[in-house]
Amino acid sequence: MTRQTTVILRVLILLLLVTASACEKGSELPASAIVAGKYIILDTRTDQGDSATAKKNAENTLKKYPDINAMVGLWAYNTPQCLEAVKDARMEGKVKLISFDEDASTLQGIKDGHVHGTVVQQPYEFGYQSMKYLNALAEGDTSVIPPNKTLDIPTKVIKRDNVDEFWANLKELSALGETAKAAEKPEGGHHFAFVVNVPNEFWNYARAGCYKAEQDFGILCDFKIPHDGSSAEQNRILETLIQKDEIKGIAVSPLDPKNQTALLNKVADEVDLLCHDSDAPDSNRLFYLGTNNYLGGRQVGKLVKEALPEGGKLMIFVGKLDVLNAQQRRQGVIDELMNKPMPE
Repeated sequence: MTRQTTVILRVLILLLLVTASACEKGSELPASAIVAGKYIILDTRTDQGDSATAKKNAENTLKKYPDINAMVGLWAYNTPQCLEAVKDARMEGKVKLISFDEDASTLQGIKDGHVHGTVVQQPYEFGYQSMKYLNALAEGDTSVIPPNKTLDIPTKVIKRDNVDEFWANLKELSALGETAKAAEKPEGGHHFAFVVNVPNEFWNYARAGCYKAEQDFGILCDFKIPHDGSSAEQNRILETLIQKDEIKGIAVSPLDPKNQTALLNKVADEVDLLCHDSDAPDSNRLFYLGTNNYLGGRQVGKLVKEALPEGGKLMIFVGKLDVLNAQQRRQGVIDELMNKPMPE
């Protein structure tokens, strides 16, 4: 028997032992389960951007896998819905919750000890920086385009020891936005648009950043939301925007980048186009501004390791898996739990 054959046999035996052990503890593993070292990722549940469906997914998971150890939410509203389901099932403390983004319910859950931690973005900066760079481009300054076509907005890890300070800062940013919103709109400046993916309170901070940028740079910004969270509605918004002569630039979080490439290229032919929050790298957008979502997923994976140092079963929840940020975050979680080397 060769050394390679021996290694393969040992790996197969280990997988069989892990699966058998999991089955003995309770629920049977689904065919989609991923064994990542001492962690078992049962599956990834999507909800198409609908909070009610997200909660139903969490409830069904708790019923089907009563021995589950953790639930991981990758979009802002996922963990709050998981938290509601856990409370309804009276399983607080039995199921660890790990989050992405800064929903108020998640932050309160961290304060109360029900959520282990969250990896937060800076949506205020998505709005503010998008407007800042679009204004520079409209003025003819192409030097602001990064050589690698990516401008990272760093993430932060929020846990019980820093949640109060972080939440206080969020409230200050919101107050800045409200002040700017109430101020008289500038006249004579460039006109831009900021297009999001799904309706969610997460985007209120980005809107505040857009309002502040209006005042700081003397510009106007149309803030657009696809209210049904569909790529079709987002496409309609983009088509309408490029029909307006006054719009000089658009920042968008694409819902379905693979199938939106042709339209995004059409938009890029008409105005300066940036992607924020989630990228469409195959399109002609000038650059992406936002989170490195893969690294954010790795940070979430580290939180899972902290919450479950001995390993365990977990389920991942996210809105849509055809959106690049969801794919990248999910892969980051999986790679971290598998202890894969960090890619260069």
